[in-house]
Amino acid sequence: MLKKTLLTLLIVSVLLFIPGCNNEGKQVSTATETPVATPEATPEPEPEPTPTEPPIFNPDFVVPNPKTRPVSVMIDNQGDRVLPQGGISQAQIVYEMLVEYNITRFMAFFWDTMPEMIGPVRSSRHYFLDYALEYDAVYTHFGWSEYARKDIAKLKIQNINGLVNGAAFWDLTNDRSNWQDSYTSGERVNKQIETLKYRTEPQKPFPFTYEEQFMIPQDGVSAVDVFVKFASKGGNTSGFVYNADLGLYERFRNGQPHMERNTGKQVLTANIIVQVVAAPPIPGDPEGRRNLENIGSGEGWFITAGKAIPIKWSKTARDAQTTFTTQDGKPITLNRGQTWIELIPSKDYIEMK
Repeated sequence: MLKKTLLTLLIVSVLLFIPGCNNEGKQVSTATETPVATPEATPEPEPEPTPTEPPIFNPDFVVPNPKTRPVSVMIDNQGDRVLPQGGISQAQIVYEMLVEYNITRFMAFFWDTMPEMIGPVRSSRHYFLDYALEYDAVYTHFGWSEYARKDIAKLKIQNINGLVNGAAFWDLTNDRSNWQDSYTSGERVNKQIETLKYRTEPQKPFPFTYEEQFMIPQDGVSAVDVFVKFASKGGNTSGFVYNADLGLYERFRNGQPHMERNTGKQVLTANIIVQVVAAPPIPGDPEGRRNLENIGSGEGWFITAGKAIPIKWSKTARDAQTTFTTQDGKPITLNRGQTWIELIPSKDYIEMK
């Protein structure tokens, strides 16, 4: 009996310690596995976007350096024989004014941008000197009227004259009767400035400021298509058609695209300042020369970005800088790009739409 009891205990013990097997003879764990939770990854915080400045409008435009003395050049606009003119696109500021016979003449201002061909260079008129004085520019011309000759000496204007400083100029043709083929260049002008020992630092501040980003005048009227004339009949006309893709105006001369000799492209401008200034003929002058009544104040338009706003202008003396302000007296600010200043005798000589 005792043996039977011991045998039973032995069998039970063996059964308790033998691991269970499945039908295929494989070991099967009898322990219950507790699933382990996988921790969720903490999402990385989104980086704060770096604020960026809006792109600079027209970044290739060379803003005039206020420490650089500019050069101004008289450029012919009499008839199609002068075309294409050179240097028009490279100038930062261009004035257009009446001379005799209702034609106009340009005066282009350069701050370190004079190209290899500038012209045709033409003769001086005395009222153009006022604007050379405004910027303290080295005044470049080929000849002069008698009024301009006297004023250049009286006002002590540092100038380069093709009749005196011939090395600064060359003719495109061999036609001695062609007075519309004289050209100069940045290299020749700078060499002449050095030879004549002219100052290279200006004594007048640059009178305008520029917006870094594209600016559309508030409360402006539409000025997508601008037409400017200088006399009731005949004479030169100027046109500007706004290209919204560029933010610039395409310039027209006498109804045709105004092309540039150095680039072979149409002249583009960002700003147009129209200044109403009387330009009466000088009584008794046999050549029909004019005066310019530019001392005092008057009205005009500032045109940019397809819009125009009325402005006021004021000039106190021949060598004083003209101020251009909005109707509430704030100075105008230019978009980056070339500026044309058109002096017209009557406010009726401009059309905008």
